[in-house]
Amino acid sequence: MKKEFMKISVAVLLAIIFLTLIVFFPRTPTITSHGRGDVIDYQYSFNMEEYRSNVTGVVRGIKEEGTLGGTRYQFKSVEDELLHYYPKSLQVIIPAFILSLMLGVLKGVFDYRQTYSRKNIIGNGTTWLFQSVPDFFLVIFIFFVSITFLPQWKLFSAASWYNVLVVVALMSIYPIMYVARQVGVSLLAQDGADYIKVAKSKGLTLRQVINRHMLRHSLKDLNRHLPTIMVIILSNLLMVEYLSGYQGAAYRLFLALGGVQTTIRANIVPDYEAGVVLGIGLCFLLTILMTQFIRLYFNWKFSR
Repeated sequence: MKKEFMKISVAVLLAIIFLTLIVFFPRTPTITSHGRGDVIDYQYSFNMEEYRSNVTGVVRGIKEEGTLGGTRYQFKSVEDELLHYYPKSLQVIIPAFILSLMLGVLKGVFDYRQTYSRKNIIGNGTTWLFQSVPDFFLVIFIFFVSITFLPQWKLFSAASWYNVLVVVALMSIYPIMYVARQVGVSLLAQDGADYIKVAKSKGLTLRQVINRHMLRHSLKDLNRHLPTIMVIILSNLLMVEYLSGYQGAAYRLFLALGGVQTTIRANIVPDYEAGVVLGIGLCFLLTILMTQFIRLYFNWKFSR
């Protein structure tokens, strides 16, 4: 456990350092226009002094003022934005994580039980299909079908009360299949083991063998993949929030990166809020870190 904590601590420290260095990298170009047509010319030159000033500025702000800085809104700090947007994302991240584990385990058990039957196309076949198709394509396809054939349902409308349920369901599709694949493979690896033969010789049904013996080992194997499942969910967050109109932390991150512009001009650089980008990045890092602690806790429980 001490070694695991040390590894996680070093990894988190390095992640924070690299995230800070990437976020505050100087990226402001020099924009000039020339000629009768006012042809726009974008030029960029790296300035080490500006880079050092950006990094030391945020460190000084944290030490002296206890803040990551301001935002594009005059009376809102980075912390105000995080307190507003990050809990909204947690409202869909946590249910999607739990739903992925529960339905994924059930789907994995179903896939294993149908491995040698004609229903295997419904079991492993569907798992393979949904894992083969990129998750962003599935979300875009469902979005296209809903607005084309089911516009009256308003599935992607932020005004509907079930918008949160739609977001959770879309974020859970690929993680469910990932969990099902891991559980199914783990159950197949145990098939034919001596303790399985002994359990069957005592008259236990296949369901009893799975629930009493095999599933415990599969859950232990699945525990190693908990951080990966959370990373998959977070990777889907931006696209799902943007398409569904659910304005959470990922949507605010997109806005801070200049992805959403209210005023578009050729000679104006999109607003870039480095403090907001760093703050949301740290929140997502904290989410993955909590998943690592959950994994360590279950490792300790399994070892006992």
